[in-house]
Amino acid sequence: MAVSTALSIAGAGAGKSLLRIQNREIEFQEKNLALRKDSDESFLSNVEDTDEMFDGLFDKYGKVVFRSNDNKPPTAEVDDDAESLSFAVEMAKVASDVKASDIRVLFVKPLVYWTRFFIIATAFSRPQIDAINSRMRDLAEKKYGRVSTGDTKPNSWTLLDFGDVVIHIFLPPQREFYNLEEFYGNATPIELPFENQPPFGR
Repeated sequence: MAVSTALSIAGAGAGKSLLRIQNREIEFQEKNLALRKDSDESFLSNVEDTDEMFDGLFDKYGKVVFRSNDNKPPTAEVDDDAESLSFAVEMAKVASDVKASDIRVLFVKPLVYWTRFFIIATAFSRPQIDAINSRMRDLAEKKYGRVSTGDTKPNSWTLLDFGDVVIHIFLPPQREFYNLEEFYGNATPIELPFENQPPFGR
């Protein structure tokens, strides 16, 4: 999905968040490259004869060309982030429609390797968690052709894993106890383009 399409879906607030995400990505990549460069220089300084070492490996194993398909160009990464963002915002809207409270969408990609976005929401009963869970699964499958792994029955902490978006639905005591927002305090919060109910009791 193109960035412009994702922004029109997610709204202006999410558009600003995407720009912050892109800046975060650039900073993260620059730091990563600097660390990699220092590591490479340190390694090479400890190798007396690199050519001789590689010649021995070539003689033993033959010349092997390694290609990695994991590294995407920056534009493709941004498009993937935009598509994931629009999906995350739509899932958050489902939680809002079913009266979940204190909904947060966090960009966690620079902090973890297994996903791009967290959605964190509070529900006030297991039937409400079940309703949110079912609505999210139905919309994801019918509109996006996506199926989640994770909990199929409502728990006090229910998790839906769509790969690039991981959803956490808590009852209030568990939300306060696990406090994922503080644990992932360096994540980038996404401004949601709909009214969000405040935390219970405030």
